[in-house]
This record gives sequence, C-alpha cells and structure tokens, in this order.
Amino acid sequence: MLHIILFILKILGLLVLIVLGLILTVVLLVLLVPVRYQAEGSYNGKVKGKARITWLLHILSVKVQYEEDVLATVRFFGFRIGKPKKLDSELKEAEDIMVQAMEVMEPEALKEVREVKDEIHDRIREEPGNLPPPREEPKEKPKEEPEAGTKRKKGLGVPKLFAGLKKKVLTAFTKLKFFFRRICDTLKTIKDKKDEIHALISSKENQRTVKLLIRQGKKLFRHILPRKGKGNITFGFDDPYLTGQVLTYASAVYPFCHKYLNLYPVFDRTVFTAEGNFRGRIRMGTVLLIGSRMLLDKNFRHLLKKWLR
Repeated sequence: MLHIILFILKILGLLVLIVLGLILTVVLLVLLVPVRYQAEGSYNGKVKGKARITWLLHILSVKVQYEEDVLATVRFFGFRIGKPKKLDSELKEAEDIMVQAMEVMEPEALKEVREVKDEIHDRIREEPGNLPPPREEPKEKPKEEPEAGTKRKKGLGVPKLFAGLKKKVLTAFTKLKFFFRRICDTLKTIKDKKDEIHALISSKENQRTVKLLIRQGKKLFRHILPRKGKGNITFGFDDPYLTGQVLTYASAVYPFCHKYLNLYPVFDRTVFTAEGNFRGRIRMGTVLLIGSRMLLDKNFRHLLKKWLR
C-alpha cells in the first residue's frame, strides 16, 4: 500500500515539474524572444501604409493595412484568427458603379416605357366609350451642359488640397502657440514655488535620480528605435517664411532621427509627399530590465508616489 502511495506522489511530482518547466519556458520565450516589427507607408495625395508584427518565427503574426480603410489580420501558427474586416471602400465603389450604370441606362429605359404607354393609349382611344386620354407625362428637361467656369472649378482639386494642408499647418502652429503660453504660465507658477523647487534640485539624491532616469531613458529609446529603414519627407509652401518656420521646428527633433529620416524643403511651391520603410525589434526582457532598474531606486519610488498624489 505504501509503495502505491509513493508511486502516485512520484507521478504528481513529475506532472508538477513538467507544468513548472512549461511555464518557465513560456516566460523565457516572452522575455528573451524579441517582437519584430516592420512598417512602410507613403503619402502622395493619398495615404497608404501597412505594418506587420511577428513573434517567435512567425508563430504569431499581426498584419495591418491601410488604404482608405483599415484591414487587420491575425495569424497563429499560420491559421487566421477571425475574419478580416471588409473594406467599406469596396462596397462604396460597387454602389457608385451601380448608380452610374443606372444613370446611363435610365434614359433608354424611360424611352421604352414611354413607347409602350403611347401604344396602349392609342389602342384605348380607338375603342368607343373609353375613358379620356390620360395626361401626358412631363418630358424630361435636357441636361444643361456645365458652364466653362464650372469646369474650371472642378480642376481646382489640387490647389484646394494644398490650401487645406496649409490651413492644418497654421492650426498646428496656433496650438503650439497656446502650448508655449501654458509653459509660460507653468514657469510663473514655478517662480512662486521657487524655494520648494530649489530644494528639490539642490538635493544630491534627486540629482542622482534624474541622471539615472536620463540614462535609462536613452537606453529605452535606442532599443525601441528601428534598426533598419529610411524615410523621405518633401514639404513646401507658397510662402517661403512658413516653410522656414516648419523647418525650424523640425530641426529640434531631427538630430534624434537623422539616421532614418531625410527632410527636403521646397521654398517655391506648395508640396507635401512622404514615404518610408522601417524595421526593428523590441525585447520585453530589456524593457522590463530598464523599468526595474528605475523602480529599484528608493528615491525614484518616493518621487513617483509624490507625483501620483
């Protein structure tokens, strides 16, 4: 009886070890195997793009494509999970084609209907004692040809697009102006609390924590950035001053992405085109290691709790 109990305990122990081994394997795979991403897109009057995320030899794959509508596909071990969403644009195009076909066929169909009606009315008139002839249906007015000014207006699609783009940029600059005003208000508030802030800045513990935060932030930023790829952006406005302003604001961010992005300003015309292709990878173990390094700092935890309050 005792040896049977020991045998059962042995089997249970083996099962527990197998389950723990599987859990440990999954955890190590999640932490050590990187998630790879690839994205490419372009804008030349129309936005197009697609992105793909894969993990563990494409066992898990997510593909997202955008062209007027978003289409997402998820595959696990090569099998698609769910059904991709149908593009609404295809249904709209089919509906537009049907409407155009009905508009083309409608005059001919009306002509045939009128001929049949006239033939029936003639037969009714020939027989005595019939009802008075029905009213004639009003004839369709001939479609007036659009004037020359209308045709010219239809050809103004591209300038309207550039005007809309210029308006969006000006709106963005307005938002930036309000943002800087908020910063100024914040600086005024800081002046009122300068003693408290001076104590925070002069603290050696806080200085060490800030240096640690900057150092770990740089590591995280370098880890997330694409490993390969290149992008090109060409922009310009009719007003060279506005183009120079955009270039000035872009120069503040450009040093961080000059390896992957090329900017081409145009000062004599309105234009905006963009294209790019990027590849990279993110390892969850590295991200957690960087985050845990910050959480292990006692002063950082204290400042974080104070800030959350």
